[in-house]
Formats: sequence, structure tokens, C-alpha cells
Amino acid sequence: MTNLSQEQEEMRQSIQKSAMIWSIIFGVIIAGIAYWSLGGQGAMVRMGASAGAGIVVLFGVFKWRFGANSKSSQCEKCSAAFSISKTNHVETLKSSESKETRDAQEDGSTKVTTWTEEVYDVVDTYTCASCNDEKTKEYTTTRKVDEKAVDEPAPKKASSSKSGGSRSRASASKAEPEAEKTAPSRTRARAGSNQADGVVSSSKSGSAKATPDQTDGVVSTSKSGGSPDGNSDKK
Repeated sequence: MTNLSQEQEEMRQSIQKSAMIWSIIFGVIIAGIAYWSLGGQGAMVRMGASAGAGIVVLFGVFKWRFGANSKSSQCEKCSAAFSISKTNHVETLKSSESKETRDAQEDGSTKVTTWTEEVYDVVDTYTCASCNDEKTKEYTTTRKVDEKAVDEPAPKKASSSKSGGSRSRASASKAEPEAEKTAPSRTRARAGSNQADGVVSSSKSGSAKATPDQTDGVVSTSKSGGSPDGNSDKK
């Protein structure tokens, strides 16, 4: 390790730092679990057991992460440690598409989010610092660009006057057929009343005419009957 170049030393320190962070995280988690699981024991027992479990996990995770990352940075061709580094990164735009999402809010408005989704073909180049051997890694990545969010207000409700007018028009249209149905019955009722009036008037006029004639007949009869009696008396 003493013959490492500056780039190789920087890589080794980066791998070591990453392994240390992960080992501390796992060590603290295991120590907390051990302390909680020994709740029925004394405080000294719980602290000692949790500290021992955390230290064991810390060293185990550090060794595992450091070894795995060191192996991935070792050149397969010359077996030089910490010699592989990324030397080139090329991105090529493959496709671009505009997208939109609409999310309803509690106040009735709508949150509209728009963005452009870009898909890139990526080529990474890794080079060995010892033998200059190169390897490439190809993959695809997706990115969001030009993302914007706008709140659309809630749609306005129709006014009550319009709804009242439509209701009145509907009731009027319903009332028209009913009026047409009731009109003949009213006409028949009026015709019946007119006929009744005619009968009454005719009966009145007939009685009025008959009374004078009958009276005259009676008077004339009485007069004519009286004259023969008078003539016979004179004779």
C-alpha cells in the first residue's frame, strides 16, 4: 500500500470512509436493540452487552464493506489495488417527453404539475492507473427537467337565477299539457250551464204567454155565455 499513487490513495481513503460510516450506523442499531432486549437485567449488564454487540457489528460491517469496495477497485488485468477510477462519463439524449399530473385538493382546486422527462444513454469509462486498462459500463438513466406546479382554482358553480329560470320553464312546460286537458272540461261545463239557462228562459216565456191566453179564453167564454142568457130574457 505504500507504493500507491495519489489517485490510488484518494480512492482508498474514500472507500475507507464509506465503510466506516456504514459500520457505525449498523453498530448503533444493534447496540440499541441489545439494550432494549435486556430490559429485565441490571443497568451495567445492559450497557456492557449492548456496547459489546455494537463493537462486534461495527468491525464486521467495516471489514465487509471495505473488502467489497477494494475488490471492485482492483484491476482484473494487473491486480493493482485501488487503481480503477472513472475517467470518462458520456450522456446521450435518447428521448424527451412532456408529462403532466393533476391532483385534486381539499378546497376544490387542482394542482397541476408539468415536467419534461428525458431519457439518456450513459457510457462510463473506468481506467486502471497502473496498466491503463479501460473498461466501459453502459446504462440508461431518466431525469425530470423544467418541472412546474400550478394551482387551478375550483370551478364556479352555476348561479341560482339560472337554475330557478330553468325550473320555472320546466314547470311551465309541464303545466301546458295539464291546461290543455282541463280546457275541454271547462268548455263542456259552460255549454251545460248555457243549456240550463235556455231551458229556464223558455219555461218562463212559455208560462208568460200561456197565462194571458188562458185568461182571455176564460173571460171570453164567460162573456159569450152571458149574452144568450140575456137574449133569452129579452125575448
